[in-house]
Amino acid sequence: MSETPQTYQTSFDTDVVIVGGGMVGGVLARALAADGWGVEVIEPRHPDESASFDRRLTAVADAGWQYLDTLGLVDVPLAAATEAIREVRVFDRGHFGLTRITARSAGVAALGYVMPNRALGERLEALRMDPPSGAAAVVYRRPARYQEHVTDADGVTVTLREGADERVTTRRARLLVAADGAESSVRGQAGMDVRRRQYDQVATVTTAVSARPHEGVAFECFTTGGPLAVLPAADGRVSLVWVARREEAARLAELDDASFARSANKTFGHRLGGFSAITSRVQYPLNLVTAAEPVSERLVVLGNAAHALHPVAGQGFNLCLRDIRDLSRVLRADRGAPVDPGDPVRLARYRSLRIADYRRTIRLTDGLVRGFSLDLPGLGPLRGGMLSMFDGFLPLKNRLVRATRGLA
Repeated sequence: MSETPQTYQTSFDTDVVIVGGGMVGGVLARALAADGWGVEVIEPRHPDESASFDRRLTAVADAGWQYLDTLGLVDVPLAAATEAIREVRVFDRGHFGLTRITARSAGVAALGYVMPNRALGERLEALRMDPPSGAAAVVYRRPARYQEHVTDADGVTVTLREGADERVTTRRARLLVAADGAESSVRGQAGMDVRRRQYDQVATVTTAVSARPHEGVAFECFTTGGPLAVLPAADGRVSLVWVARREEAARLAELDDASFARSANKTFGHRLGGFSAITSRVQYPLNLVTAAEPVSERLVVLGNAAHALHPVAGQGFNLCLRDIRDLSRVLRADRGAPVDPGDPVRLARYRSLRIADYRRTIRLTDGLVRGFSLDLPGLGPLRGGMLSMFDGFLPLKNRLVRATRGLA
């Protein structure tokens, strides 16, 4: 716990306004409140309607999980609903070659954890209702919609439409954080440049029961249409994230559950003996969206608003957690001295911490997508050979282990 931050004036409603109360905005709010900052979260949805806290599962790397634990977010119900990843196997469909990473070889209890989004949302809500001793309370303004913001030398004024009657209100803060997703309204209103790349792929997400126990093994099966990830989940279930080209994804959407399960099992090479008890399937078009800059005047853009990645290798939420960790660190008070959380020097420091990680992670995910999607004669055996070589080349494999564990 750092010293309680002090602002220069009292003519502010709060220290930090966060637009977006999903997984990223919620965790950031908890991290800043733990350091004593006044935080208000602007969220358009009622808690039970939040798209971030649906029934999907998220793979959290070991380092990210430990960070959530330091914030008091890993309670008994969340841990009980979460499954540890003890091994990762990466292979190319129809070709020899395999890369294996194990928790034992990495010297850790688990490489990561597969967590229900809704369980994290419930824990955040519980802490909002009953904040820990010494932590500031997080104020949620919901339903409320961000309209615009105006920045001046001292702070930022955020205009909202709030409540069922959508009355216009304003909130005055030192810092504004955009955590409102890949199509961020805050980022757009600030006129920040965005780079986009369409993958022409769609992810189909569901859960299932595998015929054989998953034993904590996560699989990444590459195909020319996109990867099929099979992740271990609690209660003997697995999470399926099947990325395919648009035409194939449209075909998958038309299949009944039994036919979908058979197709997934065939693509996966029957490694778990088949799938059953398929839950409702949801599809998401995949694009790479990156903000040209993560900071502007009294504004930080983070989470999917800064970098919406392809789901390959499960890097998205883990990159967001590193955003949160670094931002909370640079905003901490220095031995009780007055601190302005929107100070451009601090925001520049945050930028310098994040840029290299962004570039490295985007290169990893984008390179995997492009490299394994090429369908040229002879490339399949070559990729298989590279996977086998990679498995035995420790310097490169150790870098992959660090990425898998969320150690940027």
